[in-house]
Amino acid sequence: MVTQKQRSETTRAKLVKAFRAAFLKRGYDATSVDSVLSETELSKGALYHHFRSKTEIVEAIYTDESRRAIERALQSVDEALPPLVRLRDACVAWLGEVKTPSVSKILFEIGPSALGQQRAKRIEDSFSLKAFENLLKEAADDGEITLEQPALTARLLNALVAEAALYNLGENNDSAESVARAIDGIFESLRA
Repeated sequence: MVTQKQRSETTRAKLVKAFRAAFLKRGYDATSVDSVLSETELSKGALYHHFRSKTEIVEAIYTDESRRAIERALQSVDEALPPLVRLRDACVAWLGEVKTPSVSKILFEIGPSALGQQRAKRIEDSFSLKAFENLLKEAADDGEITLEQPALTARLLNALVAEAALYNLGENNDSAESVARAIDGIFESLRA
């Protein structure tokens, strides 16, 4: 027997999937709540049970996409490698993740325009900065680097990779090798 909680989760997932598809196809501004509800055959009551606004739906989609892109990048890296190599490789892998058109559109267009740059950055940082900082601390604990300010170093790496992603998208370029060398240079300056 299906529980109320399972029905609620199914409804929420259906809404997120439908709004994600609509935002990708039509953009945030051109997507109306009524049109998506008509497509899903769900009621406004069902929508407002899960989300207070269209912006809150974008936030859920952006949060999920941001989390999954970081997770996929981190999971693509061999855990047996030293922490700094894993971090560099994860940064490069993330650049590959965000080349996917739907991912880049959500992370660099829809999310920031609907949520504002600061809110979008806080969401993205909640996933990437924590992972970066943990790997930097692991490297310091292993004696690979001397690190006085892991949070600052994580922010610098995060900014470097984000700017490289924007550059790649704007120039239709692949800067993975350049980014890897830049990260290696940063790490070299931190060697114990």
